[in-house]
Amino acid sequence: MKEKKKVMIIGKIKEKAPYKELFPSSIYAPLTIYESVVEAKHKLASEHFDLIWIQGLLQVQQAKEIAMVYNTMVLLFVKATIYDQVAYQMRDARVFVFSFPISRSTMSQVVSMVEQFSEKTKTLERKLFLAQKKLKDIKIIDRCKMELMHYFHWNEDKAHHYMEKCAMDQGVSKLQIAHTILAKLELKKEANA
Repeated sequence: MKEKKKVMIIGKIKEKAPYKELFPSSIYAPLTIYESVVEAKHKLASEHFDLIWIQGLLQVQQAKEIAMVYNTMVLLFVKATIYDQVAYQMRDARVFVFSFPISRSTMSQVVSMVEQFSEKTKTLERKLFLAQKKLKDIKIIDRCKMELMHYFHWNEDKAHHYMEKCAMDQGVSKLQIAHTILAKLELKKEANA
């Protein structure tokens, strides 16, 4: 079963019905509405929301701050007269700016597009995290090889084969072996100092 998405609305909302239609409880739960930015930030400090809908209440920089500090997608609805200025200010943030009033069908499309963008962004962030972790692991393994080469005056092939053999013999990964060898070599260096 797919986890429901949490949505927060910040603004003075006259009717809740259109938002309940836009964010059906079968997909979105809970749908939390705050009139005050202070209350919203208090809630955001303890709970993550997948999407924040901000309507006409706050200064533009507050929307940008919410998106960056709480690492979430923000939909900001502003008057058409200031749309261009606000859109320009938000170009480097996770804030999508739209002019208000807006039709229900456009609202639906906006939510759908932002969700797709959010999912793609999350996928890319996961891939980036894994690539960074892999690079960090490779650096540790390479550092271990360099230390073995320096300490025992081995060539790179011999250091590499030694690490592979140790990993196979002990049934662990090369990364685990690298950590173990580096720790032992560090102890030897301290004892010799």
